[in-house]
Amino acid sequence: MRLFIIPPIPKLSLRLVLIVPFLLQITIAFGLTGWLSYRNRTRAMNDLATQLQVEVSNRIKQEMNTYLETPHLINQINVDAINQGLISIDNIPALERYLWTQLQQFPTASYIGMGMENGDYIGAGRYDDGSIEFDILADSTNRQLEKWLTDDQGNRTELVSSRDNYDPRVRPWYLVAVEAGKPVWSEIYGYFGSQALVVSANRPINDPEGNLLGVASSDLTLKRISEFLGTLEIGKTGQTFIVERNGYLVGTSTLEKTFITDEENRDTERILAAESSDIMTRETARYLANKLAYISQIDNHDRLSFYASSRREFVQVTPMIDPRGIDWLIVVVVPEADFMEQIHENTRITILLFMMALVLAIILGILTARWISEPILRLSEASSAIASGARNATASAELNQKVKVEKIRELGMLSESFNMMIQNLRDSFIALENTNRELEQRVLERTAALLQEKERSEELLLNVLPKPIADQLKANKKAIASAIEEVTILFADIVGFTPLSARMNPIELVSLLNEMFSIFDNLAEKHKLEKIKTIGDAYMVVGGLPLPQDNHAEAIADMALEMQAAMKQFQGSYLVGSESFQIRIGINTGAVVAGVIGIKKFIYDLWGDAVNIASRMESSGTPGSIQVTEETYNRLKKNYIFKERGPIPVKGKGQMTTYWLLGKKPVVDISS
Repeated sequence: MRLFIIPPIPKLSLRLVLIVPFLLQITIAFGLTGWLSYRNRTRAMNDLATQLQVEVSNRIKQEMNTYLETPHLINQINVDAINQGLISIDNIPALERYLWTQLQQFPTASYIGMGMENGDYIGAGRYDDGSIEFDILADSTNRQLEKWLTDDQGNRTELVSSRDNYDPRVRPWYLVAVEAGKPVWSEIYGYFGSQALVVSANRPINDPEGNLLGVASSDLTLKRISEFLGTLEIGKTGQTFIVERNGYLVGTSTLEKTFITDEENRDTERILAAESSDIMTRETARYLANKLAYISQIDNHDRLSFYASSRREFVQVTPMIDPRGIDWLIVVVVPEADFMEQIHENTRITILLFMMALVLAIILGILTARWISEPILRLSEASSAIASGARNATASAELNQKVKVEKIRELGMLSESFNMMIQNLRDSFIALENTNRELEQRVLERTAALLQEKERSEELLLNVLPKPIADQLKANKKAIASAIEEVTILFADIVGFTPLSARMNPIELVSLLNEMFSIFDNLAEKHKLEKIKTIGDAYMVVGGLPLPQDNHAEAIADMALEMQAAMKQFQGSYLVGSESFQIRIGINTGAVVAGVIGIKKFIYDLWGDAVNIASRMESSGTPGSIQVTEETYNRLKKNYIFKERGPIPVKGKGQMTTYWLLGKKPVVDISS
């Protein structure tokens, strides 16, 4: 009789106890439900993708038809109005009002213009904020293209710019209309001197005898097309874009730029869809480019699909053709993943089967949980204590815990790993606290340094420009200029300084000039006047700007008298032989234009006839005297002492009556 010794059953590992039962149940459950869901998913996704893409394509095509028809409708209206004598191409003011009204009536039009065969041009464009500007080129503008801002009534308000060398007859939109002799679209091109791409609807203007008078044009910016595409909802991550058949982007729902700007030449270079910065647009365009022969023959809706980055993409291609010169393709791209939510029925079946498997897993889990509940509970309590300490900012105290190493192999390894993790966390926590303190100190030091540099920059800017102008320039980098109805300008020149400079060391000469002008600067600040500039030994100051000043003429007069007094202290100190130097001052009151122009080495300056006359008053005066115009004299004669010089010849003005400012009348105390 043989005895069979049953070998001892080896201890089961935790991995086998937990994984095998759950794996068996989940495999059975998902094996059944997966087959059912897969059978219906493909059909549902294909149907839904097709319906969505066709609907979006039709909507885009319908909207684009409206966009593209509007510019030609505007041109037809304008040509009919000219042929019927309702408007005249020679009446610029009437054309301005007419085009301004048209932009109000056609909100999708970005620009409406007319170029004449004689070189004249009138156009009205809409900015992004809704404001309207006029572009005018005629004899009245000295054959320069002037750009004017308008108010909400269509009246000119401000001249923005003026440029030479603009001829509408050589622009692409004009040439294509003249060549076609009928309504036609231009190629997509960049606006003259700007950074925007447009496509122009153009129509020749002919007189009753058929002679060409000019071209009517209405623009549609590609930005408006992209903005419309961006409003469409195409699944979750679907996109749409429009391309020409040659592959160049027209518009895209991602709102990315469809061109590259050459800042130096202010020119634009269009972007191929296959070189787009958006990965979905780029991959779709490259896929279509590989089917170039097929794409060139598309004349109706066509649906394709391809894989990009292991992800399937559904593509709907719809032609957008206008016989007047438009041949575009509307491309709608939707990832297959966007339609996963549409198969809820399969999901419900999957959840039901999963719940059944879960109930069975719970029963088995209860049995196995008895073996491992207590050691896992201890690990859980230790973890909770650490987490609670982290929430209450006391993690360093809770990290001193240590759990007991269990006899079960897997739990023992887990306990050892847990203890090692706590030790690592403790070390990391200490290192992190030290690093945080160092970083906070560095941030404080860097912030203080940045604030100090900012204050220095502000001080330097205020030494160059008046504070209101500096604030305006920081807010708006365009040219700043404003007309002031009345200011008083003073020009001063050091008489005798030139022969003195020939006898002095250059360093001493600059020191002397700096001492004089520093006194003048203090006087300008005392009387709240604005120093404009110094040129050599000449000094220019103005009262009444950039902020209004009622007593600007009196302040200038007081400064002029004090400048004379200040110069007397130099008479005895800087004599060279029998020569000395005196100050010659000229003053005038009138209107000026003041502002800052250019983009480098800013200077606040004045322009206008009043400035020239003030300069003539100084240059035609005598040393040690203050010569003023009749305008300044009328402002000051009640409170200041004058002597009439009489008529003198002034360059560019003929004979002018001028006066010598001698001093200030004493104040009469009427109380006594």
